[in-house]
Amino acid sequence: MTTYLAQIDAALDRNDTPAAAALAEQALDAGQQDAILYNLAAWSHEEAGRFQEAEALLRAAIARYPKDPTLHLGLGVVQRKQGNLKASVVCFENAIRIDPRWPSPWYERGQSFEKGGAIADAGRDYEHALGLEPENAIALAALASIHARQGRSTEARQLAEHALRIDPGNLLAANALAQVALEEKHHDAAVALLEPLATRDEGPRDTMVNTLTLLGDALEGLGRFDEAYDAYARAQQVFHQFHSQRLADEAGSSIGFLARVAAGLTSARPREWSPADASSVEGAAATHVILTGYPRSGTTLAENILASLPGAVAIEERPTLGLTDQEYLSRDEGLADLAQADAPTLARLRTDYWQRATRAAGRDLQDALFVDMDPFKGPRLPAIARLFPGAKVIITRRDPRDVVWSCFHTSFAFNAGTMSFTTLEDTARHYAASWAVTEAALEQLPIDWFELRYESLVSEFDETTQGLCRFLGADWSEDLRSFDRTAQRRGVTTASATQVRRGLYDGSGGWRRYQTYLKGVEPILAPWIEKFGYA
Repeated sequence: MTTYLAQIDAALDRNDTPAAAALAEQALDAGQQDAILYNLAAWSHEEAGRFQEAEALLRAAIARYPKDPTLHLGLGVVQRKQGNLKASVVCFENAIRIDPRWPSPWYERGQSFEKGGAIADAGRDYEHALGLEPENAIALAALASIHARQGRSTEARQLAEHALRIDPGNLLAANALAQVALEEKHHDAAVALLEPLATRDEGPRDTMVNTLTLLGDALEGLGRFDEAYDAYARAQQVFHQFHSQRLADEAGSSIGFLARVAAGLTSARPREWSPADASSVEGAAATHVILTGYPRSGTTLAENILASLPGAVAIEERPTLGLTDQEYLSRDEGLADLAQADAPTLARLRTDYWQRATRAAGRDLQDALFVDMDPFKGPRLPAIARLFPGAKVIITRRDPRDVVWSCFHTSFAFNAGTMSFTTLEDTARHYAASWAVTEAALEQLPIDWFELRYESLVSEFDETTQGLCRFLGADWSEDLRSFDRTAQRRGVTTASATQVRRGLYDGSGGWRRYQTYLKGVEPILAPWIEKFGYA
């Protein structure tokens, strides 16, 4: 055992973690036992995308060494990589209880909070980690990144520069500085900062995606559109490579989901659905608003406008329909079964929805105008119509070419939907499939809905928002014009955070700079350009 540990220590001293992991696996095969052996072997599985094997190893190790915080930390990281954010937080909290003076679990819990959209909680954890280890470049960069995305340029710059003094190659810190430079329109400075980093093969792949996307934004700001396209395309390539192994069998699952709902809507014969029990459910909001459409169509902008109304509570892209997805929309006959579900079943699904919504909002919703914003909920309108016949539905629309181009060149968090944005063709096909389901639902179901056009919103703000308020039964006021302050106060976690903080501006027509690249998807988008009136 001593020989194995000495060799492992030597490998780690020379920063050769793969060699240390191989030695650890040999030691375990030889019957040796030590927490570090399990951790390193699990790391090897994790790096190869074999998360279940890594999890099994770590659970076995925790059963043997329950007071070792490194094992709980490792399990938390594996859980997060599998998308189990709540479970990962529990693991990090176990590590914190064992050793509250160790900064790593505070930082890792912050990472899970940030990925889940709890930006304020993430920031507090990063600050706590820095209180324990002030020269922790990773935590400094993470906190700088949050400040940069929230528009706090001075704090972001100070933290990022501090991180780079400690670790000159820190990609996240460089990205934070580039974000600040872009907000200040210093495109040359951003290019100078990012270009040397964009060709590196080492470093976190998800951070490199953002590096390349920011480089594309900086090049676009200089009018170097072909170079910008190349940077965006490389970003999507890295995104696909990083996540395709993680969900190799789910790359097409979003298109599959859309096809399943479309088929279900046809076979379920919605006009023959049994009447929905519209009785009140505990926790239900006074006014229930579903805000959807498609990513980059103006949903975040509309959400922050609505959040400026008195008594409004809005949440961003939360899985409020998680139980309905799991039990019904995930299988072929699910929608037909939901159509005929009895009153107790519908009540259970509604109760689960409102419990999730209340947790996401962090407060009681019974007296609120509650806005559930999620651009991916459009294809879920059949389920929404079945469960919540009294909901007010807002559908955002924007020129399909602007939407598809924006989805392609934006750095999104990973999910099955954003995996469809890695090429222009895949983006266009997903767009068309999503709207096919959404439009069929709007045409066939008794949905109370309002069309909110991005172009009208930015060009005729008062008139458009007055109509929106009439639809919701809410009083309009000039406070709605201050939605950018609302966004600053709330903290926006979606990919639209930077744009919404700018206030009202017209981002229409950006696709024209890249129309050469969009020609290949024009046949896919043409029916929607015509249908939505953008021909």
